Amino acid sequence: MVVVIEMNGNLFLLYGNDAFLIKSKTDKIMAQAGIAPSDVESFDIEEMPLEEAINAAMTIPFLSDRKGVVLRNCVFLATPKSSKETESLASWTRYLQKPNPTTVLVMQAPYDKIDTRKNAFRTCQETCQIEECLALKKDDMYGLVKEALMKAGKTMDANALEEFVNRTEDDASGALNELEKLFLYADQSPRIDVEMVRNVTTRNVEDNVFELVNALLVRDTRSLTRIYQDLSRLNTDPAGILMLITGKFQEILYTKELLRMKRSNDEIMRYFGASKGRVYYILKNARDLSDDQLSRYMTELEKIDFRIKSGALDKKIGLELFLLGI
Repeated sequence: MVVVIEMNGNLFLLYGNDAFLIKSKTDKIMAQAGIAPSDVESFDIEEMPLEEAINAAMTIPFLSDRKGVVLRNCVFLATPKSSKETESLASWTRYLQKPNPTTVLVMQAPYDKIDTRKNAFRTCQETCQIEECLALKKDDMYGLVKEALMKAGKTMDANALEEFVNRTEDDASGALNELEKLFLYADQSPRIDVEMVRNVTTRNVEDNVFELVNALLVRDTRSLTRIYQDLSRLNTDPAGILMLITGKFQEILYTKELLRMKRSNDEIMRYFGASKGRVYYILKNARDLSDDQLSRYMTELEKIDFRIKSGALDKKIGLELFLLGI
């Protein structure tokens, strides 16, 4: 979703939870303004004083007609302001009301939520072009991938496309990087199949572990082996995998308690901050797994963790023993 308010042509606010989209739009804004990357100054507002960025915006460029200034992580749009920040925002507000015509200023707020009731946001509404940059949904990812395939002159089997999107869901930047790797791997071949995707495309470790636990609980040995091999190819720390597995079983424990409290599916989804698809499996696991089984698995994980930390057991062997034991 993109909302544009036509205001000053040199002032932009980009906000939302898709950092890749925010960066892409920033680059596009600067390119359309004819500003080279070497003429763009960037300031992290979480680390640097806001006044320093405003002073840079006020300064006339020396070697070019125009320059760009990027304010990254504009936290003052998302959190309550302090008394010191109030003073900084006063100079920021004055600048927005009378900006330097030779500077293109882009403010980035890569946060899930910003307070649209704050005076700072209202000031942006009055002076800036505003774009909301939200993470792509799964359905949008198919279009992104197909467009990249068309440009590269390649095709992808339907099951390969599904596998690829599942591995890179909600991460446009990661998806494009993984596609570049796939194109290099495919080389002269115009067709990409599911085996190529599985051999090349990495996936989020936590997502892998989530599927690993699902495969464990339904005793799907084939999927279990494939996912474990994926994690091994990523050189993932076995102790880290065990920690994530423990977290997934704790998630099931919490879900059981929420179900006992008669919480709705939507409430559980908000509690975990998870998608409907993921919550479906969380609920299924919580309902299918008995309290005794869950207690046994968590006790076994605690024993293995203790033996690894005490030096009595190699962490890789400990992980494999747990997987084989279940």
